[in-house]
Amino acid sequence: MTLEKSNWTEFKELIQKVNSSNSLKMFLPIMLVTIVAFFTTPVFAQTNKDTATSKSSSNGDDTYNQLLDYSRPGKYHQLLADLVGTWTFKGRHFSGNPDSNKVVFRFNGTVVRKSFANGRFFIVNTTGNGKLQMPIQNGKMKEVSLQGIITEGYDNVKNKFVQTEITNHLGSDIAFFEGNFDSTTKTITFKGENELVPGMKAKVRELFIILDKNHYTLEYYDDQNGKYVKATEVNYTRVKGK
Repeated sequence: MTLEKSNWTEFKELIQKVNSSNSLKMFLPIMLVTIVAFFTTPVFAQTNKDTATSKSSSNGDDTYNQLLDYSRPGKYHQLLADLVGTWTFKGRHFSGNPDSNKVVFRFNGTVVRKSFANGRFFIVNTTGNGKLQMPIQNGKMKEVSLQGIITEGYDNVKNKFVQTEITNHLGSDIAFFEGNFDSTTKTITFKGENELVPGMKAKVRELFIILDKNHYTLEYYDDQNGKYVKATEVNYTRVKGK
């Protein structure tokens, strides 16, 4: 299905207005959704075969094609795509003392990594095998299994990996991280900041070390007076056939 000629004229005029107005550019994503909903004839053609590159319009409009190109998964998305599947993990949490590697407790569980939006993003569901105490609304504590959800992707505009994380343990925030990839060590270094208690902001560094398609490691470091100290290490192994 394609855009009717009369509708294309209206669409082109709107894009041209956006190009000439900085304020309108802020609302471009919302405008595009509105345009799609408004036209009775569908705007976007869908085929069963993915295309390698965007098609430039014969009218010289390139704003929309840029939107398509910057939305397209690339080689860095593929790094995450190669990890889709089911994994088991074993982790260690350390004392946090920079002069000691003492393990405070160990934990394990399962992770399911899924692709979303045709490989543009990835959703990581974590379930721990052990139990922990979680504060609930009535002021009491409840014993639950650890659960966490991570979304991952690569921002083509920022040229950075992006990650968000929520868990059912401590904190009511959504943690945001951005990272760069080192192809030599096959490591994504994420950095972010947590504020679990008002005024107590903590910098966090995460090393996402891709060992091979069946193994990877996460290492978390807390900032202590300008020095990052390892807090947690988790080793992941792919479940065969998944």
